[in-house]
Amino acid sequence: MENRALGPIRPLKVLLYKPIVPVRHAVLPPLGLGYLARALQEEGHRVTICDPGRDRLDWAGFTRVVREGCFDLAGVQMFTPELAAVQKHLDLWRKISPETVLVVGGFHVSGDPVGTMERFPQADFGFVGEAERGLAGLARLSVDQLRDPAFLAEIPGLVWRQEGEVRVNPNPPLQDLDTLGFPAWERMPPASYPVAPHGLVCRQVPSAPLVTSRGCPFGCTFCATQAVGTRQFRQRSVGNVLAEIALLVESYGVREIHIEDDNFTLRRDYVLEFCERLHQARLGLTLALPNGVRLDTLDEEVLTAMQRAGFHSLAVGIESGNDRVLKLVEKSLSRDLIAEKIRLIKKTTSMSVTGFFMLGYPTETEEEILQSIRFAKELPLDHVTFTCCMPLPGSSLWEEYRTRRGEAIPWEDFFFYRAVEGLSELPAARLRALQRRAMREFYLRPRVLAGALGRIRSWDQVANAFGRLVELFRRS
Repeated sequence: MENRALGPIRPLKVLLYKPIVPVRHAVLPPLGLGYLARALQEEGHRVTICDPGRDRLDWAGFTRVVREGCFDLAGVQMFTPELAAVQKHLDLWRKISPETVLVVGGFHVSGDPVGTMERFPQADFGFVGEAERGLAGLARLSVDQLRDPAFLAEIPGLVWRQEGEVRVNPNPPLQDLDTLGFPAWERMPPASYPVAPHGLVCRQVPSAPLVTSRGCPFGCTFCATQAVGTRQFRQRSVGNVLAEIALLVESYGVREIHIEDDNFTLRRDYVLEFCERLHQARLGLTLALPNGVRLDTLDEEVLTAMQRAGFHSLAVGIESGNDRVLKLVEKSLSRDLIAEKIRLIKKTTSMSVTGFFMLGYPTETEEEILQSIRFAKELPLDHVTFTCCMPLPGSSLWEEYRTRRGEAIPWEDFFFYRAVEGLSELPAARLRALQRRAMREFYLRPRVLAGALGRIRSWDQVANAFGRLVELFRRS
């Protein structure tokens, strides 16, 4: 990086990328990196987005990218189950391209910024929260300014080191999401991705993910979303979202939209306006909500509007079939409300419904887990996921777990098909056995199995589904 005290003298070469990991079943355009790329490109920088899942890169291929790219700055997106992979990536950078400024970001950094910088001394900087403004600001600094605390302290959300201490700058959430612009779709064209979307199934291809909002006002104890987006809920204007959809349709041939919000249905009037305007646009799109919506925000009018607009599936966070556990996780739901709302979805629409369940919450008993399995089978669900509870950094559950464990965090256990040591009262092997039992009992029923197979429309989806099953039954 050159000295550029008054702003960039030349555009930087920037690589934004996802790490190579042993298992990644959902392969879709990384919206977070797309937004960062847009912010950097608007300042004149030359940005490459590298997605090993899309580009089918192994370590030899990624090494060539690093060696031949001569990048000034590289940013890696990291989630908690990817720590070992990120370690390997950072070691590679320092060996091959020691002059490149290395930045880490994503949910894990936001949830545990100090621990991340202590664990990864190879990283020069990190970011907490929404990093579009901060990363663009960092890229403006000269080499000398990158070493000057007076300049670094002004970068929103920056995680940096000063005299051996890790500093974390405040990062107030952006209020007007429309000012972000659209993700850099030209760097991640939807048609360049395999048919392996979040949620497994799509009706039409190519599909593209999209977010209409950031932030979550709820306080579920297991959720780390607030570490990045805060509890302040902010939503793009309907017109801004529809303009992005029009761009995706007209410029990239997209036929299906997957809305990845945490709380798309939170504001009822917004959903109704969006659905009506999308229906009036007559784009012939299908839509899905694979990231989950809150059941208590759904009513007959909202569901009818969604069906009319083209939604074919949605996921819902159920977590448990036991009222005691639901109170513990502060979900603000009950078994009765869950059953009522799911039956309303099936009565009102033809949408398929996926239920998210979580096993092994602290103090949850084996009988309560079995109650969740029975509950899943009683509900008119089309798909389920049963994951082992993880105390993700940034969640209140993480704070409790870290207090109990101290420095002895078994990071290798932080994977959805594993059980984190010391979290559940049940032995890890028993919890995994219950997870496998839950999936077998739910899916090995003629109606459910036939329906699941009937929604698969490509060999990519077959491979995706098979890979998930292999991982579920292979990992211990």
